[in-house]
Amino acid sequence: MVDRLAAEGLIERRDHSTDGRARSLYLTPKGKVASDQILASRDKVIAEGLSVLDPDELKVLCRIAERVLRNRLESLEQAYRICRLCCYEGCTNCPIDAELLERGLDPEANDNA
Repeated sequence: MVDRLAAEGLIERRDHSTDGRARSLYLTPKGKVASDQILASRDKVIAEGLSVLDPDELKVLCRIAERVLRNRLESLEQAYRICRLCCYEGCTNCPIDAELLERGLDPEANDNA
């Protein structure tokens, strides 16, 4: 899959910043456009699905979702697996980052993993 994405010009491989044995993957400008389109489609489906809820119900759902996400977090390394499908620009109050900070862990420390 990685080879196909690279061949399509959607990602590029770079040396890992701290591990000489590993390579990191980065979106190219073309990959960023494709990613933005996919996330916009996802957001539309989610918005349509949640449109049946009134504002009070959405608040309850958000509190429950935050509690579930925070409870599922096992480690700093696992944080990426939970957040990988998140819209980073739209997630301004990340419950995973908050949980990591409460546990005394630095969420930024996992950015290069």
